[in-house]
Amino acid sequence: MEKQNQLTQSQSNQQIIKSLTSNGLGAFSYGIFQYGISFMLLHATHSPLSFGMNIAVGPLISLLTFIPIGNFVDTHNHKRIIFWGYVLRMIGFLALALALPFFHGGSLLIPVAIFIAIDSILVNLRNTAYSASIRQLVRMSDVAKLTSLTTAVASASRILSPVLGITLYALISVEGLIALEIAATVVAMLIMMSLHFYEVKVEKQERVSQRQQFKQTLQYVKKRPFIRDSIVAEIVVNFFYTAVVTGSPFVIVNQLGLPNSVVIWTETGYSIGYLTGSLITSRLRQQNHFGIKIMSTMILVGISLVGLGFLFTVTKNQMIVSVIGMLLSLLMELSFAIFDLAIEIRLQSTVEHNILGRVSSTLYTVGYAIMPFGTLVYTWLYDMFPRGSFIMMISGLILIIYTVLSISQFVRNIKKDDLYVEEHADQIN
Repeated sequence: MEKQNQLTQSQSNQQIIKSLTSNGLGAFSYGIFQYGISFMLLHATHSPLSFGMNIAVGPLISLLTFIPIGNFVDTHNHKRIIFWGYVLRMIGFLALALALPFFHGGSLLIPVAIFIAIDSILVNLRNTAYSASIRQLVRMSDVAKLTSLTTAVASASRILSPVLGITLYALISVEGLIALEIAATVVAMLIMMSLHFYEVKVEKQERVSQRQQFKQTLQYVKKRPFIRDSIVAEIVVNFFYTAVVTGSPFVIVNQLGLPNSVVIWTETGYSIGYLTGSLITSRLRQQNHFGIKIMSTMILVGISLVGLGFLFTVTKNQMIVSVIGMLLSLLMELSFAIFDLAIEIRLQSTVEHNILGRVSSTLYTVGYAIMPFGTLVYTWLYDMFPRGSFIMMISGLILIIYTVLSISQFVRNIKKDDLYVEEHADQIN
C-alpha cells in the first residue's frame, strides 16, 4: 500500500473533492429527511421534543457505546467500517418506512426513537472512522482544509434542506423522503468507497482489553489538560445550545403563533452561519490564537442566545422575527462552527494516530452526552413557563458568565499543550 506521505498535491486534491462530494450529498439528503420527520412529529404531538428528538436520543446512545466504538475504530480497517456503516443505515431506513404506517399521534415517537437510537450507533461508528482516517486521505498539510471544508459543504447542502424537507414532506410523505434518503446514501457510499485510504505509519501494539484501552485514553487525556478543558467547554456550550434547538421552533409556532415558514428562516440562518464559520476556519492557520477563537466564540454564542430571546419577547411581527431571527441564528452557528472546528482540527493534527479514534470518540460523545439532559430540561421549562424567550435570555447570560470565568485556566492549559506537541512532534507526524 502506498504511504500517506508520498501523496502528490494533485492526488490529495482529488481525494478532497471526492470526500466533499460524498459527505455533502449525505448531509443534504439526511437534512431533508430530518426536517420532514420533525414537522410530522410536531404536528402529530404538538411537543417541543419533536425537534429535539435527535439530540435527546442520539447522544445518550453514543454515551453508552463510545468506548467500544473508539476501541473498534483504532483496531480495525477504517474503510470497511465506513462501508458497513452505510449499508446498515440503509437497512435501518427501510425498516423505519415499513414501521411508520402502524403508528399514529404520539405513538409515532416510538419508531422514530428506536430508529434514531440504532442510527446513532452507525453514524457515530462511521464518523469516528472517517475522522480518524483524515490523515489517510490527504497530505498532512491538507488535514485542516479537508476537515473544515467537509463541514462547509455539509452546511451548504443543508441550507436548502429546511425548505425542501417541509415541501417534499407535503408532496411525497415521510415514506417518500426515506426512499430519497436511501437512494442518496447509495450514491454517497459509492463515491466514498472510491477513495484510496493511504497507509499511516503507526507503532505495532499488543491487543488489550476494552477496559485497558479506555484506561489508556484517560491517561492520555490526563497528560493533556487541554483535551479535558475542551470536553468541559463542549458540554457547557451544547447544553445551552439545546435551549435554541428545542425551544426556537416551539416558541415561534406555539407561543408566538407564527407559521412554519418563520422556523425555516431561522433554520436557514443556522446552515448559512455554520457554512460561513467553516469557510472562515479553512482560511485560518490552525494553530493561531486557538484560545482566543474558543473563548470569543463561546461568548458570541451566548450573545446570540440572549438576542433571540429578546427578539421573541419584544415582537410577534412575522417579517421582523424571520429576518432578525435568521441573522442571530447565523451569528450563533458561525461562532459555534469556529469553536467546534478549532477543537476538532487541533485534535486531528496533534493526537497520535493509534489513539486518535478513541480520543475523538471520547470528546464527541462526552461533549454531546449532555444534550439529552438539556433537551429534557428545556422541554420541561418551555412546557411549564409561557415566556420561553426569557429562558433563552437567562441561558445566554449564564453561558457568557461561565466563559469569562474560564478564560485564564483555558489559556494556561493551551500553552502547556503547545509544549507537549513540540516534545512529541515525531510521534504525531
